[in-house]
Formats: sequence, structure tokens, C-alpha cells
Amino acid sequence: MLRRPLPLLCLSFLLTIALGSLALMFPAATRDGQGAPFLVALFTATSASCVTGLSVVDTGSYFSSFGHWVILGLIQVGGLGLMTLTTTLALAFRSQLSARTRGAMQEILEEETVQGFQGLLYSMSLITVTLEALGALALYPSLELAPDGRVLTTSERAFSALFHSVSAFCNAGFGLYPDSFVRFAGHPGVNLTVMALITLGGVGFPVVTSLLDWELWRERGPRRGWLFLPVHTRVVLLTSAALAAGGALAWLVLEWNHSLAGLPWGERLWASFFQSVSLRTAGFNSVDLAKLGTPMLLLSLVLMFIGGSPGGTAGGVKTTTVAVLAFTFRALLHNRSEVDIMGRSVPPATVYRACAVALISFGLLFVLAFLLFAAEPHLPFRDVLFEAVSAFGTVGVTTGVTPQLSSVGRLVVCALMFVGRLGPFTLALAVGLSKARASYSYPSTKIVVG
Repeated sequence: MLRRPLPLLCLSFLLTIALGSLALMFPAATRDGQGAPFLVALFTATSASCVTGLSVVDTGSYFSSFGHWVILGLIQVGGLGLMTLTTTLALAFRSQLSARTRGAMQEILEEETVQGFQGLLYSMSLITVTLEALGALALYPSLELAPDGRVLTTSERAFSALFHSVSAFCNAGFGLYPDSFVRFAGHPGVNLTVMALITLGGVGFPVVTSLLDWELWRERGPRRGWLFLPVHTRVVLLTSAALAAGGALAWLVLEWNHSLAGLPWGERLWASFFQSVSLRTAGFNSVDLAKLGTPMLLLSLVLMFIGGSPGGTAGGVKTTTVAVLAFTFRALLHNRSEVDIMGRSVPPATVYRACAVALISFGLLFVLAFLLFAAEPHLPFRDVLFEAVSAFGTVGVTTGVTPQLSSVGRLVVCALMFVGRLGPFTLALAVGLSKARASYSYPSTKIVVG
């Protein structure tokens, strides 16, 4: 088991889901004192552990304070568990891991030494606690009212701020308000805080730690410091910024007379940027997604499939995968044999891995979406497709059909969330654990494609 950590990664998530489901079935977990039914508890625990945010019940009104704490714990464990567990494995069992396993872990975690693993684990813990605490402090002044309109007590208000801060940083999308953040569509403080938390959690810890290299910025300055950042960091930041800006512009133009209709100018701008940032992985919404127009719905599917970046709390096939594929396409157009990004050559193994992650993710999504269509023939096609991609990308947005899912449909969505959370990461690790490169090659041949 130690020499093959993939089963341990999967089993740890399954155990977390099982324990979370059991806790949510306790009578104390729901406001009516009956406990959540098995499927409701399983769905909620899976969604929280896989930091998705889909729910078949209203989280705020259905679950009690105890239930909310359980969900918060599942979000925190699910959001950071994959990276933390992998790093801990590399530290605790480094002498028992095979050379290929260690090499794969080093490549995924972007660290070369034991000291690097220790530093990454320390940095992840410190960054997480600091940013979630700052996020809670920033949200506290704005969350004075409960969903029913009553004034929250100090402790309730503090918990609400903490819950939404952790949910945002872990890109989970769980909220205590039935309309998510629709009531805060024009609130600058809430919008900026949540978007910042989503972005920092979604770009990955290696990127955040490299940006916090104060010595680099002090020695090189802001302009030259950017050039000395790792290529991975620059690719993640530029790709994320392009997707956020492009998505916001598309949302503003395409949704002007749909989900944004009736909102003041300022709120339309805030909502467009908020949805663009949240849509790729977090799952919060500040507009009614049931009013989403078809063009933006199709673009939303693409954004959800892409997701966030490696080494963080986001889902999807990751921004770096899309960036590598885009530069590979550029190399093909220019008839180049090598793929280069920012003056650096991309190893063929990285290109193969990007292709594998994209193709296998698409294949898994197709199969599971097909099963969801078969289980829910009475629901509209666009809503079921949106639900499937949202679950697979661990996004958590919905057009409102989640509570209408049948028992079989809920199980399929659970599978989508689980595979979506573990799929690309474990696939990258699995590719790294493949057999050693052969010392021979076959004669080349030509195959006509296209």
C-alpha cells in the first residue's frame, strides 16, 4: 500500500465521505432532530468532501449547527486533504516508496527534496489558516442578517463568516443562504473578498508560495521579479486572468437580457466578474442560473471543465493542461517539433500527460453523463448536462434540478463528484508511476489523420 499510494488516496476520501455521511445521519445534525436520510447524508458528505457544493436540500435551513460544523470540517479536509495527504506520505514513508513513486510525487508537488516537502506542508498550513481567518474577518461586517431576516448573534455571525470563508478558499461553494450570494450581487466587500479567496485557493499553493517570495521582489523589483517567477506560476496566472476576464466580458454581453436583466449597471458588472471567477470551480452564484441563456450555458460548460490550477483546491482538468494543449496546437500550426512556453521547452512527457488528462477526463464525463441522462429522462437535457459538468468539475452550480434528482441520479452525481475530484490528480500520478522508459524504439510509420 505504501509503495502504491493511489489506493490510499482514494480510500482516504471514501473513508472521509463515509464518516461524514454517518455524522450527518445523527439526529443532532438536522433541525428537525430526525437526522438526514442516507442518500441525503451521502450526497451532502460527498459534495462537501469533494468541494463541489451541490446539495439536494437547503444547507442553511435543513442542517443544525452541528450539521454545519460537520459540513465545514468535510470541506476543509476535502479541500486540502489531497495535497496534504500526498505531502505527508512523501515525508512519512519516503524510505518505503519506490523510486518511481517518489519521482511522481516530486513532480506533482513541484519539490525535489525532503526539506522541500516539509516546507510545502508548513506553507500550506500557514497560508490556509491565515487566508481563511482574514477572509472571515473581511466578511464578518457584511453578514449581519440570517436568511430569514433576523439579526444574527455575535457567535452566529462569526460562524457564518468562517463558514463562507472556508467554503470560498476551498472552492466548495457551500453557503448558508438559500440563494447563495444573490442578495450580495452589488456588495463590493463581499464580492471582492469571496473572489479573492476563490482565486487564491484555485491557483494552487506552489503559485501562492512563489508569489510570497519577498526576497525575489526586493532584489528584482516588480517588473523584473515577474520574469524570474517559475514558468508554471506565470502560466497559471496568465491563463487564469485570461479566463476570468474573457468569462466576465462574455457573461456581461451574453447575459445582459437574461440572468442580468433587471439589475442596475453596477450590479451587472459585479455579477459578471463574480460568476466568471466562481463558475470555473467555486460554485457560488450571485444571479439566478435558471435564467441562463443557451450561449452562455455552453460557454459555462467549457469553463467548468477547465476548472482551476494544480496544487490547490480547485477541480477540472486544470488551467495548465489547457495551456499546454494550446501551445501544442500552436507548435503544430508552425510545424515545430517541440512545444515551447515563455522561452522554455515543454518535455514530451508533459504534453502526453496533458493529452491523457484531457481525453480521459472527457471520456469519464461522457460515460457518467450518459448514465445521468438515462436516470433522469424527465429532466430537460440542458439542465442535466449542466449538472453533470458542474459535478465533474467540482463546481457546484446548478440550474435548480439537484433536489429533483432520483435516487439513482443522486448516486451518479456522487460518482461524478468523486471521480472529478480525484481523477486528474490521480491520473497524473498514475502516469508518473508507469513502467520505466524502454531502451528501444520501433520503426516509424505514417498514419493519415484528420
